[in-house]
Amino acid sequence: MHLRLASAVVAVGALVACSGSSTGAAGTSSSSSTSSSSSSGSGSSASTTTGSSGSSAGASGASSGSTGVSSASTTSSGSSTGASSGSASASTSSSSSSSGSSGASGTTGAPDGGNLDGGDTSPITAAPDQWTWVDFPSSRCASGTPTGLAVNPHAGSTDLIIYMEGGGACSNATTCWGTSPKARNLAGYDATTFASAQQVNYALLNRTLASNPFAAANMVYVPYCTGDMHAGTIESDLPADGGVIPTYFWGANDLDLFLARVVPTFPGTTHVWLYGTSAGGYGTILNFDRVARAFGVRVDIIDDSGPPIPPNGGSNNANTFSTWVVIPPAGCVGCDSFRAVFDFDRQSQPASQYAFLSFAEDSVISVDFGYTPATFPPVLDSFSTSLAGDPNAATYIVTNKQSHVVESDPTLIPDFMPWIQQMVANDGGWSDQTFVHP
Repeated sequence: MHLRLASAVVAVGALVACSGSSTGAAGTSSSSSTSSSSSSGSGSSASTTTGSSGSSAGASGASSGSTGVSSASTTSSGSSTGASSGSASASTSSSSSSSGSSGASGTTGAPDGGNLDGGDTSPITAAPDQWTWVDFPSSRCASGTPTGLAVNPHAGSTDLIIYMEGGGACSNATTCWGTSPKARNLAGYDATTFASAQQVNYALLNRTLASNPFAAANMVYVPYCTGDMHAGTIESDLPADGGVIPTYFWGANDLDLFLARVVPTFPGTTHVWLYGTSAGGYGTILNFDRVARAFGVRVDIIDDSGPPIPPNGGSNNANTFSTWVVIPPAGCVGCDSFRAVFDFDRQSQPASQYAFLSFAEDSVISVDFGYTPATFPPVLDSFSTSLAGDPNAATYIVTNKQSHVVESDPTLIPDFMPWIQQMVANDGGWSDQTFVHP
């Protein structure tokens, strides 16, 4: 991040967070327990379970392995990931590769839909059943520094789960570059940053967890360092102290670069799950169409703590979309809100499934959207009820605890994992569920 004198100032709109206040819509707070007892936001025909104290699942949600270093190469052949049979610990390797151009400063990206042109489309070669970091030199964090992604292939799998990391959101010099920034890793995200990422140990990315329906799937980890919920397409000069700070809201452009290589890396993919937490949860909604078009197969969403809701007292998220230059799916006319994009995607691909998880008293999203944890449950209840006519969309709501990101609480794994298993198995009984935290 650097400051330059303003020769031409680009205005970027109001504070993001859709609420007009600070924007940390990505899980900047850790799980904190309370004893408040609110009703859940589940819809009709929902089941309710009550947790018993001491039902620790810490072992099942624990670290998926040690961190190590090995090399990984890039090939221009049409081969897959070079995975071979055998088990390997979740070690981290690193590969430095070339990637496509990121576009000119101040220009917007291509329309949503998996733009695969103009860059490196060679498949990634990586060892099986371990994480391999891959540099994408033409990608951008908010500071303009390049980033990359991580892959974890599994031999013979045709399933792919793509995780979109969370970590706050920002829209101006204060919220992005001030003394208390509202988004994480804006200065940069590389192999070292990934090696310390706690989200890699989440249950759905844990190959050693027997109950994980994705234990034998190919995995991709999309880091978050753009402050734009993985959806921005612009480099903006943010006014600051008589100058400007060049800032890349570049999440969607980065994802286009990533998809250009991820698609040929897993050529036999028949099913994709787009999974995100907090800001990454919103990223799943805003990039569903992009990923579906890129792969041309069914894509399902698992959105943990990124509900498509309006700000308190508002009806859309237009300021956010304008600031980051979010490009909705082609044909999504007037889509200026998370809910509008979500509704368009549900209508255009109704066979895809949508799983939404949240704490009823979410301690982060509630504040970011202008509510409070105490007033948030009815908002989630309204959202859940609105899905009642959709057999392929359901909610999992945790009550009796103020916290953020369901996956971050390992004691919840024994309860939410069977619900995820039902979704993955296309179980006709899959429906809204409420869990009362002990």
